[in-house]
Amino acid sequence: MIEDHHWPTDGEWKESVLRSIIRRSAPASVSVGRGFVVTATGCTTQLDILIHDNSHPVLYRDGDLVFVSPAACLAIIEVKSKLTTTNFRDASDQLATAAGFVRHAPGGRNIFAGLFAYELSGSRPERILDSLAASANGDMHRVIDHVALGEDHFIKWWHTTPERPRQLHESWHAYRLREMAAGYFVHNLLMHLSPDKENDQTIWFPEQSKEAHVLSRHGL
Repeated sequence: MIEDHHWPTDGEWKESVLRSIIRRSAPASVSVGRGFVVTATGCTTQLDILIHDNSHPVLYRDGDLVFVSPAACLAIIEVKSKLTTTNFRDASDQLATAAGFVRHAPGGRNIFAGLFAYELSGSRPERILDSLAASANGDMHRVIDHVALGEDHFIKWWHTTPERPRQLHESWHAYRLREMAAGYFVHNLLMHLSPDKENDQTIWFPEQSKEAHVLSRHGL
């Protein structure tokens, strides 16, 4: 309705849409909002999507806006309307800094750190993986573990190999998944939020492994 007259409003609407999609299927034990993770010494920048554990107290709440402790934080997601291979680094740096802050903090968990872009201009998976590695800067706490770029491009961080779960891997895999990138992103998030990790995942994902669609790999 407003076309391109106010891009911040367009971005806020897209964040709200993704929050609503996640909220529909998220466990009742979590809340989906936006806001800040706060410690005694500082806080993150504002997070587009902040998912927190309802068993922990909230420092501040006003509608969707929440301030929570690192112990309550389960997932953080940065949402972008459009990314290119050239401006991807700025977005990944911002998210990696927030992820490192939460994971390094006392009581911090192994959170889900995701970057979601509705559109991708250009398709250079090698450059995107290079940017993820540069943003992490050798620190496992700064790793962005899930990325959805447009309809088709999905990136996942594998701590162990997909084929042999007990074998250390520590690499990103970039996939081209026709019109399924957003679905894989959301479903991986739901698996992370699930208390029992949903041992039977066949109802969530196609039978054919996405490894058949891998384009590129990159280690930390």
